[in-house]
Amino acid sequence: MEPEIVKKRWLSLLLWQLTFSTIIWTICKTLVLFPFTSCHPSPSLYGLLSYITFELSLFLFFLALKIITSPVDVPAASAAEISVNMAKTLIQVLITGYPPSSTLELRRRAQGSADRLLVALICAISGCVAMISVCGGSAFADAPNLVNLGLRGSIAGIVYGVHFIYMRRWVLSFPVIQRPLYFSFKMGLSQSLLQAIKLSSIAELCTILFVVCLPLSIRSNGAMGKFMAQQFGLYLGTCVIYFCWELSVHLLQVLHTRRCVFAPSQGSAAAETNPSETLIAALEQSIPRSFGHYLAYLDLCMVSESNVDSWRRAAFFEETGDTYKRVIAVCLRPLEQFASRLSEGLEGHSSDKTDIFSQQLASPTNGDMGSKISEAFNDFQLKFVGLMGLLTSV
Repeated sequence: MEPEIVKKRWLSLLLWQLTFSTIIWTICKTLVLFPFTSCHPSPSLYGLLSYITFELSLFLFFLALKIITSPVDVPAASAAEISVNMAKTLIQVLITGYPPSSTLELRRRAQGSADRLLVALICAISGCVAMISVCGGSAFADAPNLVNLGLRGSIAGIVYGVHFIYMRRWVLSFPVIQRPLYFSFKMGLSQSLLQAIKLSSIAELCTILFVVCLPLSIRSNGAMGKFMAQQFGLYLGTCVIYFCWELSVHLLQVLHTRRCVFAPSQGSAAAETNPSETLIAALEQSIPRSFGHYLAYLDLCMVSESNVDSWRRAAFFEETGDTYKRVIAVCLRPLEQFASRLSEGLEGHSSDKTDIFSQQLASPTNGDMGSKISEAFNDFQLKFVGLMGLLTSV
């Protein structure tokens, strides 16, 4: 069931992205960017080609979101850490013939670093294609100006990619309070526009510094008034690109974190017999840290509330009490994992002052205790949802 849910929500995001990007493209090309790009707003083969390339750039950004989006913050390893651990692994394999036990954890963190680099690269390519398609026109018809557009778009893409990764906006946050889809989308419009303007200003400063370093053959030549108009048009084009990207990120959060009801329709035969079996099966059998795992816990928290799905909540308290025991066990599982990981991180900690002083003087590479404690707080929203479900079920 989980792969079908994931596929449907990604497809919904792609359709929504195609819809709002077409609207934004039409408005901006015909009303906003027309005086600066000198491209005739009437339909033409060039306009159709520009629209197709613009949608292609958004599809590249969609792939970047699909690569990195996760319900949990995946740790990343630095280049120095990867190099040192690879050297240690090679030495241990040559001596003992077996890799160290930390190889799997290192691979997971290295994969997280590779995903971040790949997303930044895709954002750079997407920004390059989008800038040429949005701001390209007769004013930028020659090859040097097209190269200038592509380079500026790549810089804008890198700026957005770095901000997106650094702020961990790719981590899904599952809200306990579920709002209607239209209300969530409406609230995100103004926020996405403001964020796009802020990031466009930062990208414009970076591109101005970049343009200063360009060779004279690639720089835009001409009168000062024409140059300023072109720069303002490029700024508006960056705002358009960032606005579409911000809406995609906002819709990603809205669509992927909406509640999924793990129950048959009310009134059906399956709902009359045991409406909670599908939910409990999803909680017990789904892959930990997976998308469906979080959705199942979110649905459990919703069902546990006394004023939501009362007909399903009544099934928890059936006569034998087996369903209630399974629900409590599922709610306690993330809390037990949190307690065990926290105890593992603190078991080497001593109250002796000499031990504390020696730990402070230890090398930063010997921070196993700190890393274990920080890992214990991963999936915190899953632990919170499990706690809420436990408290409301008691």
